[in-house]
Amino acid sequence: MISLPDLILPKVDHFGLSIDRTTIRATELDSVGKIRALAEVRFPEELFISGILVKTDIFVTALKNLYTAGKFTTPFVTVCFPEAYAFTRETSMPVVPFEEVHEAIGWQTTNLFPFPKEDIYFDWKILRSDEKEYQLAVVAVQKIILDPLVDALLRAGLKPLRFEPDASAIARLVHLPDDKYALVTDINPRGAYVTLVEGEKSIFTTAISISPTDTHDVYLANIAQSIKEIGSYYKQKNIISDGISVILTGEYATQEQVKQMAGSLPYATKVLNTQIQNPSFNKAYAAATASFAPPVDERSINLIPENLQKQYDQERESLLYKRLLIRFMIIIGLFSIVAITSFLAIKLEEQQLASDIKILQNIVKQEGSNQQNLLLLNAQAKTIVGLAPLRVTPKQKLITIATLLNDTIKITQWEYDDTKLQFNFIGTAKTRQELLSLKNKLEESKEFIKVTLPLASLESSENVKFSMTFVTK
Repeated sequence: MISLPDLILPKVDHFGLSIDRTTIRATELDSVGKIRALAEVRFPEELFISGILVKTDIFVTALKNLYTAGKFTTPFVTVCFPEAYAFTRETSMPVVPFEEVHEAIGWQTTNLFPFPKEDIYFDWKILRSDEKEYQLAVVAVQKIILDPLVDALLRAGLKPLRFEPDASAIARLVHLPDDKYALVTDINPRGAYVTLVEGEKSIFTTAISISPTDTHDVYLANIAQSIKEIGSYYKQKNIISDGISVILTGEYATQEQVKQMAGSLPYATKVLNTQIQNPSFNKAYAAATASFAPPVDERSINLIPENLQKQYDQERESLLYKRLLIRFMIIIGLFSIVAITSFLAIKLEEQQLASDIKILQNIVKQEGSNQQNLLLLNAQAKTIVGLAPLRVTPKQKLITIATLLNDTIKITQWEYDDTKLQFNFIGTAKTRQELLSLKNKLEESKEFIKVTLPLASLESSENVKFSMTFVTK
């Protein structure tokens, strides 16, 4: 459901960024989902040691070069990082109020992950639920892994909105049902990752390195061996069946690699092809296509640090209040202009009537005493006739309004401003649709214009309290 802030605040566009050990890639989509921009920047492998960014300045420069090369139109970005540095666990817990789920999981993190709670960022999403319990996927990453990346992105002038392991992001592009499994294999020149995924949830990840002495054939053979070992292990545990598939992505994900590996694998193997038509950009494309949501959203994983999310929330709240104030001032300004214009019009008319009366009085004085009373009476009559349209409620209009009302609309109070020719009705409607129907009837009639129904009157769907104004023609 769209909230009032969503209607007032502008939509935030973002691009997707994937971070690997030696490369960063980014993709931005336009409003209809087509590719607007692509860019990649390579850097030395020594920027990362065991997944930890140790040469921040070089990485910040690479991010700035990437942003410039891609000519991206927004600083907002959603980020995916190697699955090998994240931890995913499935757990269950009794049904508790939704706002208490995050705290309840926090008490379980020491049992789920081999790190103290204060050393990790974690998020969760609900996989399944019934009346008694939630089945949850909980994902965590060490702060020493994520914090340097966040710092570098901010120093580069970017605004990260979401952090997610890349295998989970890729799994969204595969569109696996929740009970189906695949081995997502990311093959690159400096190494590979193999991740067993179910639906959009990763279960296990292993890394395959390549030594300077390994030939390409040996490298592919090592990857195939790891795939077979993972498949065999989880098959013995009766978790997967023979229907599992192997999905290739990354720089080396080509049809030639599929043919070369297919002979040594007992599973169907294919390249993950997307609209981008370049498997090395699949992770950035997955990040770009994902709709971001704060960590409290139960449908997605977002490992963004809590302090950064609070900063975004405060900025959003400040922007909301600023825009509301501006709109309020505009409305007040318009009302002031209308009020001043009406006041001046009335004053001018009063002055004109007073001038006419004065002229008539002078004429009466010039006439004889016999005509004086008659002329004075005529002048007073003209004055009354001139003021009458401003002080008498238009009865015919009320009759017309009565024909538009029915039993579902109750008018509890009404006013008529004869200076503005404006009615103000206050009442209740049985349903929101009946209220909108009355508004439409007034607008379609030839008797009234400027029918105004405040947005707040439409918040309820039944027993709607409303106020409505309209002007007679």
